[in-house]
Amino acid sequence: MLRLFTLIFIISFTSLMAKTNFSPFQTSLVKVDKKYLYIKDSPSFSVGSSGIIMHSFDKSHKTIVATVEVIEKKDNQAVLIYKKFEGLKQSALPSYNITPKIGDTIILNHLYKRAMAIVPNAEILKHVTTNFNDIEWIHPDIFGSKLSIDYTPAPTKEDFTNECTQNSFALLFFAIENKGYFVDCNSFKILAQTNLPQTDTKPQVPFYTRLKEIKGRMFNLMGGDGINDYNKFYTKMLGQK
Repeated sequence: MLRLFTLIFIISFTSLMAKTNFSPFQTSLVKVDKKYLYIKDSPSFSVGSSGIIMHSFDKSHKTIVATVEVIEKKDNQAVLIYKKFEGLKQSALPSYNITPKIGDTIILNHLYKRAMAIVPNAEILKHVTTNFNDIEWIHPDIFGSKLSIDYTPAPTKEDFTNECTQNSFALLFFAIENKGYFVDCNSFKILAQTNLPQTDTKPQVPFYTRLKEIKGRMFNLMGGDGINDYNKFYTKMLGQK
């Protein structure tokens, strides 16, 4: 009886451990026109997924030439837009002008195995990081410290995107009321959502961090320029009603 109870407990506990479907997906570019790129469709990526294009010069030398975003799926194909890769830009190094070509390697869901959670309190942060344990979670203190130094109590989409680039991750998780949203750092499109437990703890603004407060430059003169309502602020940022 005890062994049966133990087995049931293990199965029940394991079922709580949610697994994401954000593994890197690699394929080849099959068509190029003046504005768009085309690859074969797959359930392994979503509209809004971002990634990179790898161009091979020979068997030993290759480089990232562009970043991509999936904007549409139709007729068993996925349509992508692209722009020049700037992630490793160095003023001391010469620039290049290599355009995507048929046969180049596309890697979608790039850097999705690391993510940062934007949540209202410590309870939700623990719930998210425990349940989605196949992701390496970056603590929001890192972003909070940057916002504090820059006197930015109300982060913008650009602030989030810059943080993703500087710390080599491409996935954000926003907890809004009782819903959680996985969002691509580059496209800022929602890739997936999940239910979250309800808590009575008042939301911390701009998000949960162990920093006591993030002040704006005009804080002492005008009484602050931060976020008044956590849920409304991020609902608007994600374009949710």
